[in-house]
Amino acid sequence: MIGFVDSRKGGRVENQDTCGYADTSFGLLVVVCDGMGGGPGGKLASTLAVDTIIGIVRDATATAEPKEVLKNAIQTANQVLVKRIVDNPSLRGMGTTVAALLINDYAAILAHAGDSRIYKFRGSRKVYRTTDHSVVSELVRKGTLTEEQARLSAQSNVITRALGVSPEVEVDITELAYEKGDRFMLCTDGIWGNITEKELIKIAAGTKSPGGAVESLVIRVDEQGFAAGGVHDNLTVALIETTSNSILKEKMSKRARIIITALSAVCLVSIVGNILLLTAKPEPPVRQSAPVYTENIDSLLDIKMKAERERMEKKYQQTIESLSELIKNKQIDDVSHFLEESKARQQVIGKLDSIISQLESLKNMVKGERKDKEINETLNALKALTPELQQYGISNKDMMCNNRNHDNVLELLTHNIAKGSPNDKSIGHYDAIISVLYSIRTKINK
Repeated sequence: MIGFVDSRKGGRVENQDTCGYADTSFGLLVVVCDGMGGGPGGKLASTLAVDTIIGIVRDATATAEPKEVLKNAIQTANQVLVKRIVDNPSLRGMGTTVAALLINDYAAILAHAGDSRIYKFRGSRKVYRTTDHSVVSELVRKGTLTEEQARLSAQSNVITRALGVSPEVEVDITELAYEKGDRFMLCTDGIWGNITEKELIKIAAGTKSPGGAVESLVIRVDEQGFAAGGVHDNLTVALIETTSNSILKEKMSKRARIIITALSAVCLVSIVGNILLLTAKPEPPVRQSAPVYTENIDSLLDIKMKAERERMEKKYQQTIESLSELIKNKQIDDVSHFLEESKARQQVIGKLDSIISQLESLKNMVKGERKDKEINETLNALKALTPELQQYGISNKDMMCNNRNHDNVLELLTHNIAKGSPNDKSIGHYDAIISVLYSIRTKINK
């Protein structure tokens, strides 16, 4: 682990924030507290809380459950503050927020009460953040305020949980997996309340070195605070960067599992569709001009099937690997977009397959009203599909048949030869159209 901390008084007379850290038998412990209360109460509260929490975790039996040890330490710190106020009524009104990180080889344990936050960054992105215990946070949760409106609200410092306020305090505690290079940042509202979330993430996650990130954050907040009159709050930040992967592995969310399952189904449908198209044999023509060597055709078909199956299985595996990487990096919105795009692509391919199947049927159909009617239906279906094909880069050139005077397949369907009874020329005419559509299908399905 690599860690850096900084705590400054900002535009206030006294720094009532306290930050402490220690190596314990449960791992590295980092605690950040933001004290409140008139006179010396705020600083006393944050200092007592940090010292108590570190002391209890450090002295706990090594075989104890780390989450319970940390939770008990915070609740004990609360009781210490409450007792101090009872013993000295002049301290009434003092209290403190708390944000604590206990990180070891197995996992990272995060605990907090109040509006001091813990962030988790991966790469240049925020992948986790604790939820503030505050009035405006509840309004954000209900959709009444945006995050930015809450940050700028005059009520942003009204918290609903703190140590020292009542004999019992509810502590939010969670256990997270981590990867090499992940960053955990603990900070008071003097940091996150003075710059936008976007800028905070850019500095904390985007700065190359963790030490540089801490320095850049406090300098940026101080600069902005002094430019606005120099009355800004105390500011404290601690940033830890991991140097290995945790033993605990991240669980895939329910939403991600649903997406994986759905995309797998889409990919499998694509594979099955390709194989069915390869194995589908057209009805025998009305007349044959030469013997058909069935054994040879079946042999070639087996080869084509094997090649297509291998190609689709490879594509399927690549798709799943790409999707897994997106989910691993918590890019769920990208996964949703990927799934929607894949679904839309398969719908277009399905329409194209239906047209190809109809053409195979028309190729062997005798001349008559029924054939004319089905040609018109197929022609209209292909015209309706053309704008969708263009969205996948299919141009007019792709619709041309090179061995039919470079005519567009739409035009070829209107020729008299397409309307007649099957013969060598008409079958070749339809085969040329079908070949063009197969080429288009392959291009879309890459």
